[in-house]
Amino acid sequence: SALDPVYALQSIPNGIVTTGESIKSIAKAVHAALLEEDSATCTKLRAAPRGSLAIHALVPGMCKGQTKPLMLPRTTKIAEELRGLLSKSYPAARKKPTTNDDGTSTSENERWLLQIMLQSPTICVASLVQCQHVGPGYDAYWPNWIHPLGLARVDIEGDMPSSAYRKLLEALECLQMAPTPTKGNTNDVIDLGASPGGWTAALRKLGCNIVAVDRSPLDTSLMQDDKVTFVKGDAFTYAPPQPTKTQTKTQRSPPDSWMVSDVIAYPERATELLERWCMGHWAQYLIITVKFQGQVPAFDDLDNAIATAKRHGYHCRAKHFFNNKNEVTLMAWEESASNNERKEVDDDEEADSQTDLVLGESFYPAILPKR
Repeated sequence: SALDPVYALQSIPNGIVTTGESIKSIAKAVHAALLEEDSATCTKLRAAPRGSLAIHALVPGMCKGQTKPLMLPRTTKIAEELRGLLSKSYPAARKKPTTNDDGTSTSENERWLLQIMLQSPTICVASLVQCQHVGPGYDAYWPNWIHPLGLARVDIEGDMPSSAYRKLLEALECLQMAPTPTKGNTNDVIDLGASPGGWTAALRKLGCNIVAVDRSPLDTSLMQDDKVTFVKGDAFTYAPPQPTKTQTKTQRSPPDSWMVSDVIAYPERATELLERWCMGHWAQYLIITVKFQGQVPAFDDLDNAIATAKRHGYHCRAKHFFNNKNEVTLMAWEESASNNERKEVDDDEEADSQTDLVLGESFYPAILPKR
């Protein structure tokens, strides 16, 4: 969609071009162009809460995941200069307090993003926008407020059964949610089409109990893990044990329940899997890889899959992540009255903990906020 396109991990909306010979002159030009005195944007940002502004320093080489992209030190210095300019007049550019003046905890949901991308040492594209919460996690905003260019560092040290786990971790970073026991989640995570076990191994790193379903066994280390229950069978016919807790009108799936699947199948089969799980409300959160045939993405099939989830009351996002090939990761979730991530939280630590649950970190550091 125009708001949250599938083949974009980040957007730079309403960009303006400025020039300058020095770091300070570029920073001042960006400040003047984006925040004209008494403009609507200037007025709104002045009223924004402390700590609500993120600043991302960018260069084109970052789009390719380069380790040391050209001009990154220069654009970082420009962003730091801008941070200093903004912090004088805009509380949003200052550190977020842990408590209000009256001693109560803070729980602001407003988010702003300033992006600065150098095109050459003297030419800069800049964008300032108020982000929209897309969920489900507390810090899941679009444009991506947490990770510059939407890129998360998702490598796990040590041997893994496959490299496919990176797609799952990118999805969790995108959602800003993760199935971990520290959130009070006692449900097993269902991994359909789990062999050889890349996704299962990553979930075990999060401390999850896994039910792994596949016709072929997992990696030996996972088959011997007492926190992994292997079910030899068909991912498309497996049904989880039905919960005994009474379902509600606002949420019919078990709270904090997850199903993930990287099974190799035609897009129609992935949609059938999604239909079955969403219709049965068997999980609150679902992450499914929709794999395309040939070289051209099957957008009609993808639209059908998204519509399927929404028809059963689920929210849905789809992303082609950095580690996806000719495929798209579909993320669906069902809201609940008891576990609504968009709500005003009473404890700021509770809000921050939802971000801390995720394994990855930003591929490139943000100027603000500091993580």
